[in-house]
Amino acid sequence: MSNLSTYLKIAHAGPSERKDIIERAIPRELGTYDGDGKIVSVRELLLTEAIESTTLIQNEMYNTVMEGAEPQKCFRQAVQMLRTNSNTLRVPYGSSGTYAGEVAEGAEVPIGQQDYAYRDFTIKKYGTRPLITRELIDDGLFDAVAMEVRKAGASVENRLNQLVLTCLLDNAGNEHDTGGSNQGIKAIASAVGLVKEDGYIPDTIVLCPQAEALTLKEFVPTGYVGADAAMAGRLPSLMGLRAFTCGVTDDSSTYTWQYDSDGDIGMLVYDSRNAGGIAMRRDLTVSRYEDPIRDLVGCTVTARFGVNYLAANAICRVEY
Repeated sequence: MSNLSTYLKIAHAGPSERKDIIERAIPRELGTYDGDGKIVSVRELLLTEAIESTTLIQNEMYNTVMEGAEPQKCFRQAVQMLRTNSNTLRVPYGSSGTYAGEVAEGAEVPIGQQDYAYRDFTIKKYGTRPLITRELIDDGLFDAVAMEVRKAGASVENRLNQLVLTCLLDNAGNEHDTGGSNQGIKAIASAVGLVKEDGYIPDTIVLCPQAEALTLKEFVPTGYVGADAAMAGRLPSLMGLRAFTCGVTDDSSTYTWQYDSDGDIGMLVYDSRNAGGIAMRRDLTVSRYEDPIRDLVGCTVTARFGVNYLAANAICRVEY
């Protein structure tokens, strides 16, 4: 857990209250880096220096943002992460597979040729400012401040998920329609087959929460491999695929990311090496720390990235 609310209380406490909070709330073993890059005890640092002269609040602000983003992480783990130092990234992709020809003894080995196409990833900036009013600070509602900072981290991560989800939904080259039956494991097997038919090797599945619930029911109670994970509330490997759940609302004008009525799309099965990716220019960043106490209301949480698909037929939608 982040110590942000504790550090803010210390910053606004009187001398005696400040010492009491430090001794009661800061573990003796908690360390941090001082201005010279040496590890020092946080408790000793705060007892000898004013918190405004340290970087503790800045560090904990960032940690709290990341704490809010962590539970929302999905597609940054489910698709390729591509690093870029520019505001655009051009990524080449080829056909799903080629076949070597026969070469006679002593003959020249032909050069393998493939027509490459390109996808452009356009980097855009996404961000939010936590709703931290001066009244929250003045009234000592520091737990509420930490909550708003966590929400900011979750907000940017959710936007990343929404963009990738919408891109894959809109550009999938395959679709399996369950027709209202066999909507769990058997639907996943059918989607795997469609991707393989196009020469790709699916390795990942992303499910909406309703599809996750429906699929997990097939493991409870059963002797299937993965039933123990399902009983513990975790998604097991499904048909050999890495499994993720994404509960954001899509931004597609064509498809609906649900799984409870005809026409809904509840699963995406794909080859993560060829389906698409995230071009990350700058990951989650917390800015404006010139005065970490008085300027706290003005902090912002931003990231710069772009998303796109690569090979459409490496992706399969599963319709309810």
